[in-house]
Amino acid sequence: MLHKIKANFHTDFQTVPPSYKMKHFHYHDRWELFYLVSGTCSLYIENDMYLIEAGCIVLIPEGIKHMTIYHPGSDHDRRLIYFDTPELDWLNAQTGKNIAEVLSSRFIVKIPSRRNAYVTDLISKIAYEHGGIDEFSIIFDRTYFHELILFLLRCRLYNENVVQKMDIANETIQKVTEYIIANYNEDITLSNTAKIFNMSESSLSKKFKTFTGYRFKEYVIDVRTHAAADMLLNTSLSMTEIADKCGFSDSNTFGDTFKRIFGCCPSAYRKNV
Repeated sequence: MLHKIKANFHTDFQTVPPSYKMKHFHYHDRWELFYLVSGTCSLYIENDMYLIEAGCIVLIPEGIKHMTIYHPGSDHDRRLIYFDTPELDWLNAQTGKNIAEVLSSRFIVKIPSRRNAYVTDLISKIAYEHGGIDEFSIIFDRTYFHELILFLLRCRLYNENVVQKMDIANETIQKVTEYIIANYNEDITLSNTAKIFNMSESSLSKKFKTFTGYRFKEYVIDVRTHAAADMLLNTSLSMTEIADKCGFSDSNTFGDTFKRIFGCCPSAYRKNV
């Protein structure tokens, strides 16, 4: 699914609640710089899976499919910068390197804790100048952006800052989450899923919680509820029809679960959101 970005250089600051979950892989028509200020999430980039913690920055090239699953707990504070490849031309000229090529190779770094404030402030300056304060704003904007990219390139020189993809066991859990997202309307149980992926129930349960932050049943319910929320906003289906299509046993169970996760009943959500 393509998510188009309106401008060739764009900032987006959001606080994402623990209940937020992407249901599909997507890609952009521009580069994405993703900085997680607080919280934890699992990031899927094509066939690879990464555990992203507070202080991590990810560079995702245009056209690369990815999906983020935020772990339960507190809200997640994220900062996004979208940009076109020509924004890197000055850095190419100064370094004699193809910076886009360097950034394309699964560029994920964990900022040293003592430098988090510096990076957060730098990104805030980029967003501030992006608002167009005066005739010098665009120069400040790009100068701060180039400083940020240079700092990230320096960080990546040190192996302890480089975030590695998860191992094969974690890739299996990735496939389990994809299976749940694709089949949430079916009767998904821990027992049947363990058999499908040739795992014991205890092993699947433990690994699933470790690498997604959710208990297995909790995750299935969460995916179903968010799919239902999407249907509430984008279809005219009745509550009973939505409950059935999303795998809930009945409309009462659907209503109770929805209210627990979203804080309001389905009908109120459809009316007010």
